[in-house]
Amino acid sequence: MVARSHAPRVLLLGLPYFGRILAEGLRGRGWRARYAPHPGRSPRGWLRIARAAAESDIVYLVGGRVERRTPVNVLLHLRRRPLVMHWEGTDALLAVQAARRGDVSPGIVEGATHWCDAPWFVDELAETGIAAAYVPLPVPGLAASVEPLPERFRVLLYLPVDAFDREVFDAETILRLPHELPEIEFVLIPSPAESLPGELPPNLEARGWTDDIDALYREVSAYVRLTTHDGISFMALEALSRGRYVIWTHPQEGAIQARTLDEVTSALRELAQRHAAGRLGPNEEGARLVRERFDYDSLLAALDGRLRDLIEPAPG
Repeated sequence: MVARSHAPRVLLLGLPYFGRILAEGLRGRGWRARYAPHPGRSPRGWLRIARAAAESDIVYLVGGRVERRTPVNVLLHLRRRPLVMHWEGTDALLAVQAARRGDVSPGIVEGATHWCDAPWFVDELAETGIAAAYVPLPVPGLAASVEPLPERFRVLLYLPVDAFDREVFDAETILRLPHELPEIEFVLIPSPAESLPGELPPNLEARGWTDDIDALYREVSAYVRLTTHDGISFMALEALSRGRYVIWTHPQEGAIQARTLDEVTSALRELAQRHAAGRLGPNEEGARLVRERFDYDSLLAALDGRLRDLIEPAPG
């Protein structure tokens, strides 16, 4: 293998939450990693992106678009070095929608390296012509140990406040749950009360955004996430790692899969009854499985190895 004269350089673009997490993690593994926010319509901003891309060994997009008229096409045309697109939730859905409109760039499909953060995206993206590999994103917020469940049985609900993000959530079912289960207390984030329709039932507290998610997990025994389309949910994994019960539309080891109002209410009633009878302990099995499958250091090391394989020649 040829020795490199400098630390490998990676420019991260796309979703800021994931981009900043990955940049920090890769810097800890010897990369010169930089995250650059989306420049919007600024020509100077795009010029800075182009210059940074030209100086990088890899351009790494968390998310992206497949349409022909997109800056990714320009980056692929200007440089012959690797470009990675790591697909997650909404962007994978938009890519499928673009394919159904017939607006997919062959250059992006064939010229980029495609990874996805959920195993079911492999089949979804195949509709666009993309051959993607399942590569989990490292999750930095997992708890190292299980925490006791609270004395009062509460359930955490999640419904985004932004209308675009809310489109892929089953808001109707989420907001029906407190009415169907008046004996159970619910806490909803990050949508404040004024963003929700009608008067809230007395057993629903809409707190809006919270800065102390750890404290909130300690208040609840279960977390409900109902979506029409989703990637691997960091919140679901965080809750499981703390020994909470997770009810989710999508399959996840250690969680309860439920899609309809009846399925979700049935699962919550069973948990609440076990709690009332003193038979509900922390979800130890869910916590164990999450820590085994999504250990941060292990996933980051695997991602580091995949990136290095793209730029370093094979031995011999």
